[in-house]
Amino acid sequence: MAEIGQLSVRVEPEGGKVADQVKVLDGASPQGRRSLVLLIHGYANSQDAACGSFQACINNLEQTASQASSQLLSPIFKFYWPGDTKLPVISQLSYPWEIGPARDSAARLAEFLQGLAGPGGTPVEIHLVSHSLGGRVVLETLKHFQGFSSAPVIFKSMSMMAAAVPVHMAGNSNQLLYPALIPERRQVLFSSSDLVLMIAFRAGEFAAGEGFFPEAVGTYGHPNGMWQQKNLQGYEHWEYWPSAVAASYLANFLQVPVAVPPLQNAIAARPGPEARSLPSAPLSTRSTPDRPL
Repeated sequence: MAEIGQLSVRVEPEGGKVADQVKVLDGASPQGRRSLVLLIHGYANSQDAACGSFQACINNLEQTASQASSQLLSPIFKFYWPGDTKLPVISQLSYPWEIGPARDSAARLAEFLQGLAGPGGTPVEIHLVSHSLGGRVVLETLKHFQGFSSAPVIFKSMSMMAAAVPVHMAGNSNQLLYPALIPERRQVLFSSSDLVLMIAFRAGEFAAGEGFFPEAVGTYGHPNGMWQQKNLQGYEHWEYWPSAVAASYLANFLQVPVAVPPLQNAIAARPGPEARSLPSAPLSTRSTPDRPL
C-alpha cells in the first residue's frame, strides 16, 4: 500500500483565497524522501470532491501495481488548491477568474518544493500527475524552475490528463514551452469527445484574454512532438481520475511495468501539422545535485 499525504494551499474547504504557503496536512511528510508523486486536481473542485477523485485514481494505481506483481511508487501526495467558488453554478461559469488562483497556487507550490531535501540532502525526484486546470498549475510551477543552475528537486515525469492549457501557450518559448520540457518524461492523455474543453474552455480562455477561442492541449494532445500522446477517445472531462485505463497509462510513468490495453473504441489521433523541431530547455533540473472537473 502506498503512503498517502496531503498538501494544501486552501484557506477554506470550499472557495476562499490562496494561502500564503503550502500546508502539510495529515498523513505522510514530503521531507527526506527520495521520490514522491504529486496529484493536482482541476477547477470546480471542493477539497472533499478532489480528495475523492484522487483516491479513486490511487485505488486503480494500487490494483494495477498488484496485478503486475510490482510496488507502486510511494508516497503519493494529494495537492489541494482553491480553483472553485462556494456556489456550484457560479463555479462552472467562473473559469476565467480561476487562472489567477492557478498561477498563485503554482508559485506557493514551487516555493515549497524548493525547500525539500531528500536523504542526505540529495535532490527529491518528483512525478507530477494533473487533470484539467491542474495542468496549468503544473506548468506554472515548472516555470519557477526554468533556468535554475541547481535545484533541490528532479522532475522525473509529468502526466497531464484533459489538460486545460492553451496549445499556443504550451508551444510558445516565451510562455510555457520551456517549463513543459523540464520533466524527463512527458505524456498527455486527451479526448476530442471532451465537450468541457471543446466548448467551455475555449470560451473561458477568450473571456480571460488568453487567445481567440484557443484549442486545449487536452483536446487533441497538441503540440505534437512535445510529449507522448495517449488518445482516450470517447472520454468526457470528468472520466479520467476514476478510469482504470488512465491509471494504467499513469502507472507506466510511475515506474510500474504494466502493459496498457488499447481502448475498444480508440481511434487514431487527428492528424496534426508535421512535427516541428523544438528547442531544448536551456537548463534542466535533471543534471543538477455538482461534478468535479
